[in-house]
Amino acid sequence: MPGPGARAAGLLGTCSALILGGCATQSAIATDDVPGFFSGLLHGLIALPALLASLVLDVRIYAFPNSGFWYELGFCGGFVFGIGLLAVPVIPFIGGFLTRRN
Repeated sequence: MPGPGARAAGLLGTCSALILGGCATQSAIATDDVPGFFSGLLHGLIALPALLASLVLDVRIYAFPNSGFWYELGFCGGFVFGIGLLAVPVIPFIGGFLTRRN
């Protein structure tokens, strides 16, 4: 069991990391036409192929600057939907594998 000094050091380190992380900002870029919900939806759908392409090409999977919450909501929704589309062909095989009796 760690002593009180180790616990205090861990707590101090955690608090320091949270405080410094809370100060981190990105530079504001003034643009009129930032990606919104539907762009986020599209970017979420193509996130996996874009991630693979980013290994060899200079592409990003997330738009910056964006409109904030609505872009992020669309991105998350598109990503979840894209993963679901990839899982649909596999589901019958998983179900048959799990319910098979020997």
